[in-house]
Amino acid sequence: MKLTIDQLWHGTFKHPYRLVKTHDNGSGPGVVLLHGIGRSGRVWQSVCNLLTMGQPACRVVAYDLLGFGESPKPEWLDYTVDDHASAVISEVTRLRGSIPVILVGHSMGCLVAVRVASLRPDLVKHLVLYEMPLYEGLPEKWRYKARVNTYFQFYDWLTRQDPTFDDLDKRFRQRIMTRVVGSELTADTWQSFIKSLKNTVMEQSAAKDLPLLTMPADIIYGSRDMFVIKGTVQKTLGLDSKMVTTHTISERHVLSTNASKFIANRVKSALKQPYIGS
Repeated sequence: MKLTIDQLWHGTFKHPYRLVKTHDNGSGPGVVLLHGIGRSGRVWQSVCNLLTMGQPACRVVAYDLLGFGESPKPEWLDYTVDDHASAVISEVTRLRGSIPVILVGHSMGCLVAVRVASLRPDLVKHLVLYEMPLYEGLPEKWRYKARVNTYFQFYDWLTRQDPTFDDLDKRFRQRIMTRVVGSELTADTWQSFIKSLKNTVMEQSAAKDLPLLTMPADIIYGSRDMFVIKGTVQKTLGLDSKMVTTHTISERHVLSTNASKFIANRVKSALKQPYIGS
């Protein structure tokens, strides 16, 4: 198949795509926000507002991840976690005086954030991970296996069907949008969603990357989240309890007002901590 200029430049020569910022305000240490699958950087508006008020001062940047929002949506790309991480790394290096950053992720954004921190620890001071869908490294218990199998059967069905967005039953499409990823899934982002689900969420690297991280991390679970298995990562992956702190709040898989306040408070606490280096 003949290569396009886009594939040659970004695929063969490995020049990362530029991501679109939905928010860039303030000055000082950087706080970078990565949204979940099928969403856009706009979901962070409440967190952005909270972080730009009062002290400590910081520069808050939210991006549309590759394939979502206003960022590029190359049809040929596989949308692996490394594809997403490469674009984020390229953008973070451009923040210059705001590096190293506090990297904040929601859902799939957590998996991307962990990969960025693993590949470029010099760019990341602290991780704040909200509702990380970690499906590897879980205890060998039937209830965990049953839930993961159920999730993967549903995910696998979506990726194997691979219909166009317009071909999906309207009521089912609305259910996916409102209950799984919110209301931002469109025909333009459907293929990015399908490929990211298969190649970033289902084929994830976070369980291998987390134990190797050298920076502190806050991992936040929602007690009412049906898509995330909570409370297991620290023990089963053998994470350093001095470096990784887990929290549970009463939330679903959404960035609610309550969740936004909790995340902002964890970020403000991290901003006050000294940088321990990579």
